[in-house]
Amino acid sequence: MENKIILNSTELTGIMNRDEMNKLSLVIEEKKWNDYRKKYDEAANLKLLSFPIQIDFELNSSCNLKCPMCPISAESPKGKGKSTWFDFELYKKIIDYSYNEGTRAIKLNYVNEPLIRKDIIKFIKYAQSVGILDIYLSTNGMLLNQKISDELIDSGLTRLQISIDAVSEETYQKVRPGGKLKTVIANLQNFLELKKKKNKIIPLTRVNFVKTSLNEIELDEFISYWSNKVDMIGVQEFVKPTKVKNSSIISKKTIKKKNFKCSFPFKQLVITNEKKILPCCTFWGEELPLSILKSPEDLKIAWNNEKMRNLRQTHLNGDYQSIEQCKNCVQGGLS
Repeated sequence: MENKIILNSTELTGIMNRDEMNKLSLVIEEKKWNDYRKKYDEAANLKLLSFPIQIDFELNSSCNLKCPMCPISAESPKGKGKSTWFDFELYKKIIDYSYNEGTRAIKLNYVNEPLIRKDIIKFIKYAQSVGILDIYLSTNGMLLNQKISDELIDSGLTRLQISIDAVSEETYQKVRPGGKLKTVIANLQNFLELKKKKNKIIPLTRVNFVKTSLNEIELDEFISYWSNKVDMIGVQEFVKPTKVKNSSIISKKTIKKKNFKCSFPFKQLVITNEKKILPCCTFWGEELPLSILKSPEDLKIAWNNEKMRNLRQTHLNGDYQSIEQCKNCVQGGLS
């Protein structure tokens, strides 16, 4: 596996072995897969689609870790129990409507830990039954036990991303306090062995590394360790959290990029557990709410509303600095 990080000019995450995504054409009808990726690439290159190609769902607003690069660490867990979780019947209506409008990919988390929901499998299976082609989620891996691993592999999930961000236990405790690196590695290794035993192509696996001043010294070793074990490696530029005041963890080794134009408002919408519709999946998307979802049709209204149109045009003009939230997001990761 060649250690080449590909950073799309309109995204904040570089992907090593991005072409491994094409393996999914082996388990998805090739024409449907190619049509989906063509539209996704068009959106990634700032072409407006009639409806988002991807929708992200925050099925619960909670996490089992307190990572310093995440705004959820600054929030109280009070009042965020099961009664606030995303309703499955509403989810089904949204999937039905969105698929008919052109959505072909979903991500089943925002900044939360999705495996806290023990019923996540039914969300995956329903999306697949409707025809959603690319179904994925990101997890910290602490809850990736034998039972959920077995269920995820058989569920139709196409991609599993595990956020690890460290090689040594000492560094891991700084970036992911509350977790245990040995547990995460053991869980992932068991997942990979189980997937091989079942002779399954999916879910494709990707490990993620968010660069901060706390861990960037371990990046090369991280890539070396995982390069022959997983399908892809994601290296994300640090996005300064919205609710965490400590900015001292910002990496000093950011990728320098001029005239950055964000593709998120052209690709996807996010629905939080509070039913807020957001224009992007970074922390700062929460500061730019488009509307409150009361029915699936509200997604199309939000996709075409004046706020969203202005956001797209600003990025097309290369003027993200004029939007405070975009400036804080991009300049927290790029210089």
